[in-house]
Amino acid sequence: MEKGLKWSCVAVVVAFLAMVDVSVSVPFIMLHGIIAGCSDNTNANFTLLLRNLSGSPGFCVEIGNGVFTSMFMPLAHQAEIACEKVKQMKELSKGYNIVARSQGNLVARGLIEFCDGGPPVYNYISLAGPHAGISFIPMCNGLKSSPYCKKFDEIIKRGLYSDFAQNNAAPSGYYKIPTDITMYLESSKYLPKLSNEIPNQRNSTYKDRFASLHNLVLVKFQDDKVIVPIESTWFGFYPDGDFKHVLPAQQTKLYTEDWIGLKTLDTAGKVKFVSVPGGHLDMAYQDVVTHVVPYLKNQERTRKHRNI
Repeated sequence: MEKGLKWSCVAVVVAFLAMVDVSVSVPFIMLHGIIAGCSDNTNANFTLLLRNLSGSPGFCVEIGNGVFTSMFMPLAHQAEIACEKVKQMKELSKGYNIVARSQGNLVARGLIEFCDGGPPVYNYISLAGPHAGISFIPMCNGLKSSPYCKKFDEIIKRGLYSDFAQNNAAPSGYYKIPTDITMYLESSKYLPKLSNEIPNQRNSTYKDRFASLHNLVLVKFQDDKVIVPIESTWFGFYPDGDFKHVLPAQQTKLYTEDWIGLKTLDTAGKVKFVSVPGGHLDMAYQDVVTHVVPYLKNQERTRKHRNI
């Protein structure tokens, strides 16, 4: 009788513990932008800063050799490599968060939408992401001595919708001229697929995966001269055939027809449209603390009986 009572008490305690909220440290990955690498001071220090402020484990995920790969490898291939890397990282097996900078956001979205069998992504923080595309790609004028930039400029001069550019210049995958949408949909090999823009080829799986995010934080830098138009960081863009006016995200077809689940997320209150002062990726410490760190900190989860 006494033994049975003890086991009953144990069962009650176990059942109670099974239902309490426990603090879980969700890891994050950081994806850098173009002409950059995980080992450079900017990205190494930023990853360390986020780890220290959030208390969560974090990793800068490198694709290829960093600088060269970010410039010349097609984004579809970059996303495939990132997918295989995160699937192999045991630390991420139960899910993770993403912080991405500039072009790295196109890889991040590829991870979320295209990565079959990958661990779930909970929170996604986008810093200056060219989500709706860019209508201008500057050449490497400030780095003319770099052989990488000389090669990059030569590719740009050939035309960014050409097969050569699409296969050899990463930014060509999200280059979008609103006055030539037909050419964009036919020739661009990455963003039209990523944003479910191609009629009769829209993939509900991509939408479902993106809409499954717990939080989407879109940070726009008010003095950004790199992302053109700047509204692209919030999924805004020029209307088809118009190079003068810019539509906010909520007036684009991508949003109103909910091609990737952005409207679904926004309606559920899961999208944060954040605007901060500064140039491209020039983020003040306090803005990092306010707009990034809260989505990386330990998260409360409720254990369920079946997990015991």
